[in-house]
Amino acid sequence: MLGVVQADADQVKRWLQQANIHHYICEHCHGLHLSELQGREGVVDARLFVEEDGILLTSELEIRPSALFAVQAELSRMNMSYPSLKLFLDVNDDSLPRLVACDLLLGRKGVSFEQFIYFVQATVDATVQLLDECQQYHWLMWPDDMETGASDALH
Repeated sequence: MLGVVQADADQVKRWLQQANIHHYICEHCHGLHLSELQGREGVVDARLFVEEDGILLTSELEIRPSALFAVQAELSRMNMSYPSLKLFLDVNDDSLPRLVACDLLLGRKGVSFEQFIYFVQATVDATVQLLDECQQYHWLMWPDDMETGASDALH
């Protein structure tokens, strides 16, 4: 198949630049942060990772502790409403609860530029819809909700 390559981190960076998708690498992880999602209210992290089996796009939305049970109750419905995303809650003692949305582009046999761009756009679009739904239900934590300064992303 023409145009199919084994995508590594450098190839993914070139494709993102070619498609004019703004991104950056932070000092805390090896993920490529997607500026379009990363800059939205309620999004803690939105990153691409090149893994052995393919390319993982993951976004983390910070959930109000008071909304945790509501989000948990709606998780099955949301997983059916957003079939390309895998949604789960990440709750630990070190940070506020997070709703994690991720998708994997299987690429062990190679990926084309067109497949990659379609994957990124479809996943970003689904994540934006999810973000809008979470905002509509007032599930997300906002910077002005924090009593202290803005929270930093934990890696």
